[in-house]
Amino acid sequence: MVSTTPDQIEVERKYAADDGVDLLRARVLGLGGTELAVVTFTDTYFDTETCDLTAHDVWLRRRDAIWEIKVPIPGDDKRSGGERSVFREVEGPKGCLVEIEKVLKLEPRDSSSDDEIEDVKSSEKTEDDDLLKLEASMQNLGITSFATFTTNRVKLKLDGASIDIDAASFGHCVVEVEVLCGSVAEIAKANSLVERVAEKLRLKDVGATGGKLETYIRKNCADVLKTLVEKGILKP
Repeated sequence: MVSTTPDQIEVERKYAADDGVDLLRARVLGLGGTELAVVTFTDTYFDTETCDLTAHDVWLRRRDAIWEIKVPIPGDDKRSGGERSVFREVEGPKGCLVEIEKVLKLEPRDSSSDDEIEDVKSSEKTEDDDLLKLEASMQNLGITSFATFTTNRVKLKLDGASIDIDAASFGHCVVEVEVLCGSVAEIAKANSLVERVAEKLRLKDVGATGGKLETYIRKNCADVLKTLVEKGILKP
């Protein structure tokens, strides 16, 4: 079932996991934090051959069976990679298609006929139709996968911030500290909370390669890396 939660703004920063999962987990718990779960998931990222989405810092992915797209906040000067990331996160195939149409400056698909029969469809049937529309549009636009990897994640919480300790299947580990907020006005406060929690945990900067996806791109996707460096999305 697709989430009905309104789009949220994700304020996140990535840090090195040099101290290891067990020590980091113990540090969070020792400071009064809680462990929420240990999960495993597979992410697949999609774009055109000429990087028309990622060149705009827009990231379309399927996490297991869930479609998501991350869209940068207008006016925010921080980009992807090792720096702070601020994104509006949209979940579900329908929302993903809307955002793809925006970034590629396409005419929105005429959905008037869909609206007329919306009430007689079950929610499950509607979700299936939305997925088919997304997949058909991606095929027409030449949007295909360029990165796939699995992550083992330890999910923790401290002082209202989410802390994820991730170990990716290609050998990269990273800590992500994240705060969700409901409006642009809350971004500065959320960023301060991220920094305070990271300081309490004695986390260090992630270094030159950045998070999981950036590291994967640097190792495996030379053409994508070249384009994103040229566009200023990633550092050389």
